[in-house]
Amino acid sequence: MTAVVEHGTLLLSGDLNFDERREFMVATQSAIASGDPTVRVNCSTVDVGRPVDDAVIGMLVALVRAAQSRGARLVLVRAPRLMRAQVEAADVAQLFDWRG
Repeated sequence: MTAVVEHGTLLLSGDLNFDERREFMVATQSAIASGDPTVRVNCSTVDVGRPVDDAVIGMLVALVRAAQSRGARLVLVRAPRLMRAQVEAADVAQLFDWRG
């Protein structure tokens, strides 16, 4: 997975397997710590070829709570349908700001 900031949006590409979650967390936490009131994470190129597991959903919840604790909001941009459906099934979709 690679993480790049472009036009104020964190662009993520790759997958969210166990080995790559740490990089995702570090990149997103860095964006949250930057002080921007809105942290946008473009998820359009995240590979979710298989179901998103509970650990990934837990990680996303931890990140949104970290953003909220700093007075920021986490916006998931262009999240794959499967990813969004699984977050909704876990009953935590309302924590996120969804775009696209």
